[in-house]
Amino acid sequence: MTAFERRPRRRNRTAGAAASGDRWGMSGEAAPLPRTLSARRLVDALAAVASRYDPMGRGEKLRLLDALEGRRLRAPAALVRLHETLCFLQAYPDAPEVLERVDRALAEFPERVTRLGPAARKRLHDSGIANATLDYPFGLPMARWLATRFPRDCEVAWARFEDTERLDETLSLLATAAEGDAFSEGGLGWRAWIRIAKGGRRMTDLQLLVELFERTGLPPETRDWLYENLALPIQWAPRSVGASRTLARLPTSRVFFHAGGLERRVAPLVESLARPLPSLRPAPRALAESLIDAARVAMATRQRELHAFSHPNPDDVLLVDGDRGVRLAFVGLLPGFRLPLEGYYAFLALKNGVPVAYGGGWELFGTLDFAVNVFASFRQGESAFLATELLRAYRRIFGMRTIVVDRYQLGHESTEALRSGSFYFYHRLGFRPRDQAVLRVLEAEQAKAAADRSYRSPIPVLKRLAGAEVYLTLPGGHREPETRLRAADVSGLVARFVAREFGGDRLAAVRESTARVQAALGVTGSSAWPTAERRAFAQLSLVAALIVGLETWSAAERRQLVRVFRAKGSGSERAYVSLLDSHRPLRRSLEALIRS
Repeated sequence: MTAFERRPRRRNRTAGAAASGDRWGMSGEAAPLPRTLSARRLVDALAAVASRYDPMGRGEKLRLLDALEGRRLRAPAALVRLHETLCFLQAYPDAPEVLERVDRALAEFPERVTRLGPAARKRLHDSGIANATLDYPFGLPMARWLATRFPRDCEVAWARFEDTERLDETLSLLATAAEGDAFSEGGLGWRAWIRIAKGGRRMTDLQLLVELFERTGLPPETRDWLYENLALPIQWAPRSVGASRTLARLPTSRVFFHAGGLERRVAPLVESLARPLPSLRPAPRALAESLIDAARVAMATRQRELHAFSHPNPDDVLLVDGDRGVRLAFVGLLPGFRLPLEGYYAFLALKNGVPVAYGGGWELFGTLDFAVNVFASFRQGESAFLATELLRAYRRIFGMRTIVVDRYQLGHESTEALRSGSFYFYHRLGFRPRDQAVLRVLEAEQAKAAADRSYRSPIPVLKRLAGAEVYLTLPGGHREPETRLRAADVSGLVARFVAREFGGDRLAAVRESTARVQAALGVTGSSAWPTAERRAFAQLSLVAALIVGLETWSAAERRQLVRVFRAKGSGSERAYVSLLDSHRPLRRSLEALIRS
């Protein structure tokens, strides 16, 4: 995981690993199954036939799954390969009898891991497989969730923690002033203090530390940063159903069987987005919470975090049930943790109930920044179809007219994206660069591919192709999307405004800007607003304060701006985006400020 996945301040980019596997298929006749085939050879054969969808391939899968049932696998590498193949087949089954055997094989996986010797089990560490361990320095929201949701399976991995001096300093801040010397040389030391601080309660060290941070009284962002700065590794042994990659599948009312093969040919995105869009519905609270839990498990078992899954709003989860067994869950943020200007929904994509991808979409004035990461186990599946369905859903949510994929998703500073061929994945969907240097590299690569169909761009060339954003422009979209209004540009203007007008005093800047903007917009009675709405209005007042002559706008334009600002702190981000995008005077004013 990379730092952006946890922190929202830099866009929460998503590792841009899409689906290079979409271009590879299996073909050939099903080989007979020798009775003497070893368990490892059986696993290799199953992995080789997994993406074959024809009667012979289906029969081969059944024979191999039957042969593997009950067979002992001692080699961790073979066990991992079997696990990944089974996860793929659970998401992309071709027949009920195949899925039945796959479900049974995954259900017995925890026992397979338990039967391994200690050395072999250790080699499964960080795999996310049931009954194997993993550790990662999760942030406070995820640490809190793990300690609450899996109290007996999570603990601080002290053996992997080294910065004890920083821990001493932090604990001395969390304790009372009279206890401060307990952490100095000659005092109790942090280990003894933690033991004593439990007060005889049966709790883990992790639970105590989470409790201490929860009771600091610090602002949430400061508290979360203080905890994150410790980088405490948390060891987790995922065991139960819904608590590992092995047993991650959610109940589904209907399974889609791929008897006719995988759908790897998709229409151009512009055409797909012009068709009638999928229906969208808010998830009932219980379902929303189960989907959020599934998203957290999917990330945590892969040693990753996403800001929206750490601070989700269970009352703002939107569902799309698409074709071919696809369910898309779009998760909004709690009002206090939303991005300053953009609208944002992260997503978890499920295929036949199995989490197969995550990512996000950031929207501002008709432009959507889009990122998708298909989990490695599923990249030989229908990734292009999945990305198309995601963008059709985002079109329903936001109504965007321009779509942007940033450099990181293409491979800039992302080895995972480079290796998965993300640039060409997006290129096949219709995204195009506008940077002249990148266009020259692309033209040369296309000429080489035309001359030699086996040619593949090497990594150094892929790095050059990832040197600039790529775009997809829909009717009414931005003609020069590289010049679009960006939230980062507005933030830069605010920083200069605070320095220039208030000498860097940010408390005074927020206080006085809020008062000025309220006066210009004719706001009264704001003290009766919900706290989240007051906070959102105050934050966005720094943006509105940049605009000269705000008080000269029409009464309707000023009332609408008040609704925009309050919506940032209320129910659904979708409502906020709709109001923001329709406020043309605000957009024109900000664009003029950026140009000047």
